[in-house]
Amino acid sequence: MKILRVAASICSCMFLFVLCALFALPAVPAWAADFEFKGEIKAQDPTSRLLAHYVDAFTPEDLFLIIDEQPDDTGRFRDLYMDLTGVLIDGVRVDKLTFRMNDVQFNPPSEWAAGNVECGDALQIYARCLLKEDDINRKLASETFGKDDHWQNISMKISADGLSARGTYVAKILFVALNILIEVDSDLKILENRELWLDDYKVRVNALDVPDYITRKAIAQIQPLLDLGNFPLPLKLHKVEFQEGQAALSTRILPNPIEGGITYRYRAE
Repeated sequence: MKILRVAASICSCMFLFVLCALFALPAVPAWAADFEFKGEIKAQDPTSRLLAHYVDAFTPEDLFLIIDEQPDDTGRFRDLYMDLTGVLIDGVRVDKLTFRMNDVQFNPPSEWAAGNVECGDALQIYARCLLKEDDINRKLASETFGKDDHWQNISMKISADGLSARGTYVAKILFVALNILIEVDSDLKILENRELWLDDYKVRVNALDVPDYITRKAIAQIQPLLDLGNFPLPLKLHKVEFQEGQAALSTRILPNPIEGGITYRYRAE
């Protein structure tokens, strides 16, 4: 028994020694990568010039990029993965935009230093886009939709059951301006693989005698909710999934990071 107590004491001491040694190791940043940039990018190779272009164009809060190898002289990447946080697209803050492209062709890297970056096509593209309710509402609150007849005070709520919205629509009917409270319950659909639209919606108004063409015009003025055509990559999305407070748009197959590869990380100040 005495031998067992001694052995247990030795094991405890060894465990404490290992634990102390682990805590003594310097902390590794969670965003560590082969090439790291904060606030600005000092280009060191063709891919960091590509990274600088997308940072300048979309001012992401965070951008993580993985490639399996540097591009060839024509601008072809065999495999490219990018994850952006807090990027503005069509005036809407997109919380997460993640994509992976196989055999993707850009213009020649010799043109990237001058800021000329163009993406042509890719053999396969996998993508996911995450929109949050608060970000959509900030966009809606900051803009007026329509010119003469127009929306005011629009707000939106996203739940697992779909999307609901309400706002005041100012319309002129027979020379009389009416403030019409409109409430909408809707699904979302993706058109042309890039545009997010209200779909199969139900409309309630506080004025029973409002003509149908008024509500149809009101809805048309806020369509589409998001247009990824303004993002210069050939993304093609297929489905929408609702969650509490957010909606996810994605391809049928989700993008997964490249195993290994060369990694780049950018963080805003």
